[in-house]
Amino acid sequence: MEERGKSKPAVSVIIPVYNLENYLDTCLDSVGRQTYGDFEAIVVDDGSTDGSQAVALRHAERDARIVVISTVNQGAARARETGIRHAKGDYICFLDGDDVWDSRMLEKLVAAIGENGGYDIVCCDYKRICKTYEAPKREMRTSDMQGLDFLVASLYHAISVTVWGRLYRRALFEKELRHYPLRLGEDSLLNIQIGCQQPRVRFVDYVGYGYVQRGGSANRSPLDIGYCVKFSEAVHAELVRHRDVVGDRLEFYLLLNKMRWYLVYLRKSHNPWAGDTEFARGINAEAERYRAELEGFFSRCDWLLLRMDRRRWMRPGVLAVSTLMRWGKSLKRRLAH
Repeated sequence: MEERGKSKPAVSVIIPVYNLENYLDTCLDSVGRQTYGDFEAIVVDDGSTDGSQAVALRHAERDARIVVISTVNQGAARARETGIRHAKGDYICFLDGDDVWDSRMLEKLVAAIGENGGYDIVCCDYKRICKTYEAPKREMRTSDMQGLDFLVASLYHAISVTVWGRLYRRALFEKELRHYPLRLGEDSLLNIQIGCQQPRVRFVDYVGYGYVQRGGSANRSPLDIGYCVKFSEAVHAELVRHRDVVGDRLEFYLLLNKMRWYLVYLRKSHNPWAGDTEFARGINAEAERYRAELEGFFSRCDWLLLRMDRRRWMRPGVLAVSTLMRWGKSLKRRLAH
């Protein structure tokens, strides 16, 4: 169990790995260079078929803080769950095996916890690392959160939907957390479940995490409407399970998340006929009930996409608008660099 009174809490770093031989050396080197030394690094090799395990074992031989666990391939979410079961630290921090940390990552996050373990989650900024450029990405919300703030922000993506770049109190994972077999969005669902525990959250204005963007990673895969429906069903199941916490806001929270994921789907789609007219009409009809409240959550471009998508003949226009939005976002990142 965790000791709240400790001045320097121990941290368990969980690193899921699957066929990352070409990236893992750099990742583990960044862990070994941490200025905060009270940590264990649990590398969970998720059935790799390349030399990833050999790389991890080589680092474990040099650094006693690194532990390697091998499992059959079940996906990153299951690999993280395995790491959590073996974790001994007061706090848990996730790091993907192809990403990197700044040398002061743990030092900065631990320092922000506050006296007597005041915060349950501490978040930092990150930077995208591509072949041609690096660009810092700051959280849109930087003030502290409490109550259901973290849940709501996770539902409509006001903050990053990932689990990396954060320090979580281990006790948050001792509640019953359910696993949903989704190829994408498992991080988001985990944060939604944790958000139902009403954690106290602090944001640190510091770029500590390096997110390496590479071809073939799951979060760069195209979405389909079936996934949006499946994800909405999983969110609905979680909100119903925590009805005692969300109360009469359940339907609003579900709609908030459904709208956000459908917009993500529209923006990622490169097929002008890939939308779902009935699904879009259903979302628009539900949105009318909460129109005034939803205005503060979505931009004018978001509303334009949703309205246009109700009519199949306007699909090419939806693709054009979403493409322009995607290009604009990419250009903004490059100019920021």
